[in-house]
Amino acid sequence: MKELLHIFRKQSEIDKIFTRATELLEKELKMFKQVTQTLRYCDRCDDDIDIKAEDKKINRFQMDSRRAIFTHLAISGPQELNSGLILMCILNDVERIGDYFKNILELSSTHPRKLKGGDIDKSVQGLEKSVTLLFESTVEAMRTHDPDTARKAMRIHAPITCKVERLLHRLISNRVGGLNPGEAIALTLYLRFLKRIASHLTNIASSVVNPLDRIGYNE
Repeated sequence: MKELLHIFRKQSEIDKIFTRATELLEKELKMFKQVTQTLRYCDRCDDDIDIKAEDKKINRFQMDSRRAIFTHLAISGPQELNSGLILMCILNDVERIGDYFKNILELSSTHPRKLKGGDIDKSVQGLEKSVTLLFESTVEAMRTHDPDTARKAMRIHAPITCKVERLLHRLISNRVGGLNPGEAIALTLYLRFLKRIASHLTNIASSVVNPLDRIGYNE
């Protein structure tokens, strides 16, 4: 990450890409809260953000940024290859997070009423709060380049994964009361989406403290 920040200080165009990626991650935090609200907590919601339109913008930004990074690396030479590849990894995770928001939005379209959690509703609410905290910590780590904040975010990931797996096992084993079959299927998909969003956020947070080959893993 130090090498990445060094190149940012020297190259204004690359600096703009990193800054824009951080801004998009902040926007995705708002998008996450919106799609969660739409799916789980209201039958009809007035959406402040056009999720599909924003997802297209994120996709376009990723493609444009790839070209800019490749151009920069071709000019700057191999000494900055590692930094460029780290930024590419960050962009990929930002883009994938946006895709999962679209998946949740599609799920809310096929399940028009608010999705209840039955006997595990409080656990699902806890998961949503944990993913929100992970989101906030990752955004802060990107904004401040603070390793301690990044480590805080990374520590949130494992409990999320364990809780999702336990809840999925209960759903698959038909041990969750208060849900009809459609709700059980929708909730299963939603939990998987939460798990994947958390994984991509952790990848981003780990880029603050880990070298390229360790992104997505513990230190």
